[in-house]
Formats: sequence, structure tokens, C-alpha cells
Amino acid sequence: MAIHPKCSAWRISSLRLVSASFFAALVALSPAKAEEQSKCVASPHLLWGDGEHDDTAALNAWFRGETVVWAQTHEKVGAEIADHTFLLSSVVYISSGTGRTLERFRMIWPERQETVSGGTIRSGDDPDKPPVAEGVTTIGADPDEGVPYEGPPSEPLDHGVPRHCLTS
Repeated sequence: MAIHPKCSAWRISSLRLVSASFFAALVALSPAKAEEQSKCVASPHLLWGDGEHDDTAALNAWFRGETVVWAQTHEKVGAEIADHTFLLSSVVYISSGTGRTLERFRMIWPERQETVSGGTIRSGDDPDKPPVAEGVTTIGADPDEGVPYEGPPSEPLDHGVPRHCLTS
């Protein structure tokens, strides 16, 4: 199954170039070669959705279409999430074409005093069409937040595990 290399993403954080540059530097400096088999153990991200634990990595993985499990129950998170609060510390990308829907939610970045809540965000099933946000409210966000843009390329995976073995 091929991943579309040019996905539209919906940015929900004001960290732009710094995050992309840092990620690019980490990948470039990674000792793992593209041909080498990853030695990481595949385990799904844990999503809390309680507003008390950092959900940044798990929410990004879920929006990319990866398998994520609820931390409390260890049940697989489905394609739709409703009525949860997410504590976040960094950028959240919503990739198009992954069939994910987030409804009646709160995303909180306490360090920046930013909150995004709503409504609904749908990634849709078409990787060539941007995600759609309806009824989403932002407090403390930059004026250009929530605008679809060309997102970072998908990271190569070996059997579902990132080749560089970074975890958060």
C-alpha cells in the first residue's frame, strides 16, 4: 500500500520551520541506513485524551492513519474520536486521506496558552483534498492557523516502525 507523498495537512501549532528543520536534521544524522532493517520493536502509541498526559505523538500517529490504542483500556482507537481533551506540547498535523474524524474536542497547549476546540475535523478519504474543519474555535492561536498547506513527507517505515527508531 503506497502512501501519497504529497499530503495536505492542517497545522494546529505555530511551530513551523523550527520543527521541520529539527526533524530533517535528526533524520539526516540518524545512524540507521535506508537499507538496514529496523531493530525497533513495533508497539502502538498510547492515546490518553484526558487532558493530563501529553498526547502529541499519539495524536499525530492517529491522524497519519497509524494504529493507536487508548492508554486506559488498551483498546484500538477507531477512525472517529469524540468528546476528549488532549494535552499537547508540539505541532499536530492532520494529514488528508486517512479517513479520521475528530468531534467535540479540546486541544490544549499550556506553554503557549493556546486552545483549539470544536466542532469537527475530518481528514477525508482523498489524499489530494485538504482536511475540513467545521465549527472549530481557536484561542491564543496565530492568524494563519488552520490553513491547509503542503505537509512534511511521510517517513519511511520498516514493518510499521520508523526507520530512525525515534520515539516520544
